[in-house]
Amino acid sequence: MDMFAVALTDELFLFQFPHLRDLQRVVDDGPWSFENNLLICEQVPVGMRPEDVQLDSVPFWIQVHGLPAMYASTEFVTKIGNYIGTFIAADPFNFGGSWKSYYRIRVRMNVAAPLQRRMKLKCRDGSLQWITFKYERLSTFCYCCGMIGHSDKFCRTVYDEGILPDAFPYGPWMRARPKRQVKPVGARWLLSNSGTWVRSSALPPPGPPPSVLEEMEALGEIQGDLKRRREDVDADPVGTDITMVETSKNVGAAGLADQARLDR
Repeated sequence: MDMFAVALTDELFLFQFPHLRDLQRVVDDGPWSFENNLLICEQVPVGMRPEDVQLDSVPFWIQVHGLPAMYASTEFVTKIGNYIGTFIAADPFNFGGSWKSYYRIRVRMNVAAPLQRRMKLKCRDGSLQWITFKYERLSTFCYCCGMIGHSDKFCRTVYDEGILPDAFPYGPWMRARPKRQVKPVGARWLLSNSGTWVRSSALPPPGPPPSVLEEMEALGEIQGDLKRRREDVDADPVGTDITMVETSKNVGAAGLADQARLDR
């Protein structure tokens, strides 16, 4: 139902939603980013000026990896959420059903604090175990200091201390993979013979392969239109995918020798 954006300052914007469901979707599906830069969004309470809303935290969906099954409970993941930031909610599909390799929790995090990479867990038998965290929809962050909003190329710590990338404690492994499988974009677009890009859905469906056409022709089952189409392709093989030409193995060597003589 549309959305309206009003620029209050150079770094502060007001987004207005005519429909409440659109507003709730933005609140629930965050965090949001623009050109891989995090947007800190908060709902403006009734009677408060937008300029007075505090913008210092963002809710994230975080995946908890390596948690032993004996500690998989709502109470325990709540403690993990409060260790990372402020626990908001747990995924209702965390417990029950088939075994899961990780558990999801919703946590509000302070953007002025570095990301939490892992948490040391002391088991009942006295052994120690690390559980790691991955952040969904995580935008640009620094692999050196763990702060959101800049990369290691613009990190003051890297500049001052000269830390090499091999010693960075953070890395791209902290980004959780998207749930939805990304489809290849190239399969949807094809280059036509005229040199213009067209959608694959606009192209005519491919005909039977040549081996099938030959078998149909031998059995007398090939139709006139298909037969003419095959004859046209044999007569003018334009538009074929690959054309191979036999060349001598000495052509490349001769070309290099001639080039060497010219260089002299």
